Amino acid sequence: MVYEPLLRLASRELRKKPTVPMLFAGSVVLRDSLEIALFAEHHGKGSPLFPKTDETAIFTWNDHADRLLGAARARVMERLLTNRDALIEAIPPPLSKLGATLLPVAKLAAGFVANKYRTKATPPAQTEATIASVLELADARLSDHEHLVGDGFTFADIAFACALGMISPHARQPLGPASREVWSEPTIAAAFPRLVRWRDSLVERYR
Repeated sequence: MVYEPLLRLASRELRKKPTVPMLFAGSVVLRDSLEIALFAEHHGKGSPLFPKTDETAIFTWNDHADRLLGAARARVMERLLTNRDALIEAIPPPLSKLGATLLPVAKLAAGFVANKYRTKATPPAQTEATIASVLELADARLSDHEHLVGDGFTFADIAFACALGMISPHARQPLGPASREVWSEPTIAAAFPRLVRWRDSLVERYR
């Protein structure tokens, strides 16, 4: 909320709402996780995360992860806006030392994010249906495969595992107790235990 005007200037997109993550690499501005990952793939070293033969499938799973994130974000924001303790936990340091005195600011920031992503535009039943449909696709794939694409670890696994953090946060995800409650969908997570176990195993193996 505070830095958005600066991001608009830095990205040379004054009329476009900036989102994070955003990477500035010299004169290059990369505006989402997929673009950043592709940049890292091109400039980095090590095992490829975008094998050429699997790129189309990886992009498809990234789209699925984005759908999951969009639906889950709407539900998270709805819960956050009504959870006093989670709002206080969301205040970044060192301002967090002021505690509840900054609750109005926290509410303002949460409302800013909700309006930016139009999280109130979709009914809860629709977001739940979207989440379930995407998770069913992944659960079916992982019923007889270790990875979402091919036989190795790819960006598809990273994107989807991150999205699952808004359904069942990993134990090492730095969240306070109230925030963990806000970010959790216990009923949905209980219906897809294989996906949660898969995500946890990826974190322990690759992080």
